[in-house]
Amino acid sequence: MLIAHIADLHVSDDGLPVHDLVDTDAATRAVVAALRTLDPPPDIIIAAGDITHDGDGVAAARAKALLAGLPAPVLVCTGNHDRRESLRAAFGRHASDVDDAWMAYTVEDFPVRLIALDAATDDPFVGAMPEAEADWLAARLAEQPDRPTILFLHHPPFDTGIDWMDAIGITIGREALWRVVAAHGNILAILSGHLHRPMVGAWAGVTVYAAPSVMNRVEFIGMRPDGSPEVAIGAAPGYALHETDGTAWSTRLCFVDGHAEEWAMAMPDTYAENSVK
Repeated sequence: MLIAHIADLHVSDDGLPVHDLVDTDAATRAVVAALRTLDPPPDIIIAAGDITHDGDGVAAARAKALLAGLPAPVLVCTGNHDRRESLRAAFGRHASDVDDAWMAYTVEDFPVRLIALDAATDDPFVGAMPEAEADWLAARLAEQPDRPTILFLHHPPFDTGIDWMDAIGITIGREALWRVVAAHGNILAILSGHLHRPMVGAWAGVTVYAAPSVMNRVEFIGMRPDGSPEVAIGAAPGYALHETDGTAWSTRLCFVDGHAEEWAMAMPDTYAENSVK
């Protein structure tokens, strides 16, 4: 099973560059074109959140249209810039996505089971895993305890060591998610985005991958006198490819300009020792 893993498209409602710098339409088209050249093509494409920049329905519909040329089905999850009702309207609502308070669902059509999760809140600077959603995940995993499963959500649950990024990660309810993940040995990996750079780390005994950004990696230099961010392009648009037979796992990073890059490492997984009793 070949999985193309993208994240952080930040498609705008009007097609204008984000931060007056990044043409996210062009970046998305470049990644779509790259994925169309893959041979063999991916079996599934996971778009791990921040599909839109401002969350409205127009932006979600534009993102859907930009991704229409992809050679495989696209699964989306909610990022901190998205609104779940807009994503549902544009991409459809899965039958198992039953709670309006979060967008979580299962996909059963592949040898490896896929489960989408949602840690987004109304505040883009706060990520949260509701206890009820963690309970929902535990119930889904209990249904098929021996089936290889991949979880995907926008916010990586590990600590990055980037203070301002960790401050807008999952700051509420991470313990509940940890307990569920740690209790199930059939989770192959957790796929995420949010960081706008590739990073990998172990968390609750599972490897977590944060994909590179589709919108180009943006480096934040500082704040302008008017309070707006001063930013620069740090890397070309990219994506990850993961291949698994349900046991073995291989992965590689790809960038549309052809440059090579290694996964950055997240902070050591001390969460189990320090935070969960």
